[in-house]
Amino acid sequence: MTEERIVVGIDGTPGSSAAVRWAAAAAARRRATVDILLAYHWRVPAFLAPRGDLADTARELAEMVVVDGARDAAVVAPDVEVRAEAVYGQPAEALLRAAADAALLVVGTRGRPQAVGAVVGSVSQQVAAHAPCPVAVVRGRPDPTGGVLVGVDDSASAGAALRLGFAEAQRSGDDLIAVRAIEAPLSPPAFGSPPLLRAMDEAAHTLTEAATARVAAAAEEFPGVRWECHGDAGEAGDVLGDRSARARLVVVGSRGRGGFSGLLLGSVGLRLLHRAECPVLIARTDPDEEEAATG
Repeated sequence: MTEERIVVGIDGTPGSSAAVRWAAAAAARRRATVDILLAYHWRVPAFLAPRGDLADTARELAEMVVVDGARDAAVVAPDVEVRAEAVYGQPAEALLRAAADAALLVVGTRGRPQAVGAVVGSVSQQVAAHAPCPVAVVRGRPDPTGGVLVGVDDSASAGAALRLGFAEAQRSGDDLIAVRAIEAPLSPPAFGSPPLLRAMDEAAHTLTEAATARVAAAAEEFPGVRWECHGDAGEAGDVLGDRSARARLVVVGSRGRGGFSGLLLGSVGLRLLHRAECPVLIARTDPDEEEAATG
């Protein structure tokens, strides 16, 4: 059996330290190894890049950061095998290469450690959009508690998110809370309001029932996980963002094919990267499943 690898990108900021700790805990649950990677580069053309003592100093500083990251991981999960490396290169490109055969890629956010208002940097956003494996963006409350929250609709990507969410809930012993966001007009027209309102209620009920049936089907593979399904009025990004305040993890799917060997992050996932109050886990859809759903 091939050993699972979790790759975590760091840059020496508090947000990346939080990502290392989260990755180490996830590796302990999965019995996986952790590869800590720091990629650094000069923000000047190659022919102007410093050489000699200055370049050596930059490399030494980068190596010190990854050593600190390995220590952080060992504190959280002393039995997990950790490898740490500093490489010269563009961070997003280096992380995507490292994640080619990984089970999970983990990145952090900028700003205060685990702050709800911390922003997602360009590197985190790039890997979230294009990584070949699931991506966890560690953000939100310092010690999030609650169940595993999963956004559900009728897409193939939601199916991938459900499977990943159930697997995470099974590993952590948490409940799974599935939510179907139901978008509706803010106000119905004046004429014919009662019939329209009844139609909206019926549509919401039908969508929630369909989502519940889908969750129940996915749950058959994970019989020990308790779950529930809700239909909440509102846009999916807002609904999941609000519920993330009471969740340990929120899981969403990805949508569509990316510009280079990966999948583009949908608008819901992108919104959650910037406002979720707990870590966000982005599932990857099997290409054949995505094609069958769209074609």
